[in-house]
Amino acid sequence: MEFVDFLGDNRLRHKIVYDKNNSDCIYCGEIADSREHVPSKVFLTRPFPDNLGIVPACSKCNKSFSSDEIFLSILIEKLKSRYFYPNYEYSSEVESRINYNKKIVSDIENILQNNDVSYFDDRIQRMLFKLAVGHSVFEISEGYCIEEGTINYSFASDMSFEEIEEFTLPFNISEEPLPEMGSRVYERILIVEYTLQSMENARDFLVAPLILLDWVDVQDCKYSYTCYRFGDEIIVKMVVNEFLYATVVFDLDQEGIY
Repeated sequence: MEFVDFLGDNRLRHKIVYDKNNSDCIYCGEIADSREHVPSKVFLTRPFPDNLGIVPACSKCNKSFSSDEIFLSILIEKLKSRYFYPNYEYSSEVESRINYNKKIVSDIENILQNNDVSYFDDRIQRMLFKLAVGHSVFEISEGYCIEEGTINYSFASDMSFEEIEEFTLPFNISEEPLPEMGSRVYERILIVEYTLQSMENARDFLVAPLILLDWVDVQDCKYSYTCYRFGDEIIVKMVVNEFLYATVVFDLDQEGIY
């Protein structure tokens, strides 16, 4: 996946395009002295995608999520091997990560022995929230410094094939306003024609456009996402390692949200 450059309003560039000491952290609004990949490379595998998405972040926010990123990536691998794929094998990168982060692995395995993944709910939600903010700002130029949202997630082992199919359908944005001109989302808009039969005359047909928003496939079988603003809500959907399916909804009708 090769991301396109941000071509929107220059007044937004300091919030979307990293420029040392001249950018705002998308998570807290302070001066951004570092850059962060969205998603983190810990969810991907080598060779990494060309021109991977980058957002401005301060060092404090950047570093505060590092442990959670490693934790979530290892948790997904452990769950896949334990509950979903009987012959699942770790890649060499995952093996190395597991061997290097023995404390995190030990904590995960101890909890999984009791089959209680809900113990990690707060940590999973914290990571999904952070990822969603990054995707929203990067794609549609909205969602800076949001502090809360509604988060729902499921693992593939708990989902039916039909539920997964429905989750991964493109957004229908036919009746929604288009986003900021120049936003990267324009690269994913699909216009499909569909035929409607007249209610009054079965011989009459109307051809109408259907506007769909395709997913961003960051890396095949590893990470994909989509996001869009629907009224006062931003909806972000993510699929991590073909196992974690998550939806994060940001309510923009709050004081201080912009």
